[in-house]
Amino acid sequence: MSPSTVTRRALSALMGVLFLAGACTGAKPLPVASGSPSTSPSSSAGGSPSGSPASSLVIDPLCKPPPPEKPGQQKGGALPPAIAKIADQVEKERGLKFKRPVSPEPVSRQQIARMLTRSYQEQYPKAQAAAEGRALITMGALPAGTDLYKAVLDFGTSQILGFYDSQTRKLVFQSNKAFSPLARFTLAHELTHALQDQNFGLGRLDRLNRICQDDRAEAFLSLIEGDAVESQIRWARASLSNDDIRQIQREAASFPPPPASVPRFVQEEFGFPYAAGQSFVETIIARGGLDALDNALRHPPVSTEQVLHPAKYPKDTPRDVRASDISAMLGKGWKATDFSDVGEGFLQDMFQLELPAPEARLAAAGWDGGQYRAFGKGSRTAVLLTTVWDTERDAGEFSATMGRWISKRSAKVVRKGTSVTVLFASDKATLRILETAVG
Repeated sequence: MSPSTVTRRALSALMGVLFLAGACTGAKPLPVASGSPSTSPSSSAGGSPSGSPASSLVIDPLCKPPPPEKPGQQKGGALPPAIAKIADQVEKERGLKFKRPVSPEPVSRQQIARMLTRSYQEQYPKAQAAAEGRALITMGALPAGTDLYKAVLDFGTSQILGFYDSQTRKLVFQSNKAFSPLARFTLAHELTHALQDQNFGLGRLDRLNRICQDDRAEAFLSLIEGDAVESQIRWARASLSNDDIRQIQREAASFPPPPASVPRFVQEEFGFPYAAGQSFVETIIARGGLDALDNALRHPPVSTEQVLHPAKYPKDTPRDVRASDISAMLGKGWKATDFSDVGEGFLQDMFQLELPAPEARLAAAGWDGGQYRAFGKGSRTAVLLTTVWDTERDAGEFSATMGRWISKRSAKVVRKGTSVTVLFASDKATLRILETAVG
């Protein structure tokens, strides 16, 4: 399995170029076949929303990407027969061919944890994690006192069974000498990522992450992971016995839950690309088969709205929304500390922390663009969330739900036509400062 951006920066740092497989890979249960396995088809206050498309990729001053990793050296020689067999089967199920050798490496759980930890430490400075964590706490997405850096690292090192790195081209998966059905299932997922990379280029996602196009990157990631989930399930139906599938289900059910240090929002954001992505991919395949899926990988969705509502792909593109830098208006000592795109997927995951899923989905629907910018001074945090909506009705539904969301928080909702701005603050005094700055 793999994540969603937690707001995109934290989980993107862990995922970024890593395409992960976790204990519960697959948005839906893997069914036990009834017979022998066979191949189956299977401008408002405080912001500046503009009418320009989100494809105008302007790099924000707060966006500070880490240095890229160096491409790795691929091991030579033939693959072990058991791995080569799965690679051939995945090629057949996915309808793609490997263009260069790939060298999957079976490793222990401890080795994967060490690799993920090293990558995360290189990609995501603790100061950046702390700033993002303060913003999310102020908005109510994370509980007070959450250590976001630790939460994301704890999740990754406890839940991940394998990954493919599109920069170094390293593919690793958890396995022992027995090469269990779960290890093979994980390998099928990661081999799909290698096929995607060789045929369509996954480096495009890394470039989006490096210029902090958060929601756009999340949408592309959802397509990538949804494809890998669907591919591994098709492979399992065709290549595993009923006993193998039952063993996978038993292993997944016995897998330990995320540590207590991992808040629900982190878990929801981490899981978004798999569940939402698989549903999106199923719709694309139903439209035009694997050819349509290949075309989507050439021209990926540009927002989580498109992922959640495939009928909006590819024509309904969001507006480019920028939350203004009002640090000078906040007063002496205030500075901008963090920012992130806020897409429909983000809002849905946040609202579902406290609201029934249907209400959360309704409130987030009709999104047409959004971004937050956070500011800090000592222990104080202020967050300016700017959003635009398809219609005034959509804006009204979002405003009403957000009004309930902030009822126990230091925050205020300002609506003007199809634009809605939300002011969040760490305390009432800071909220008054923020209100004055916005005007």
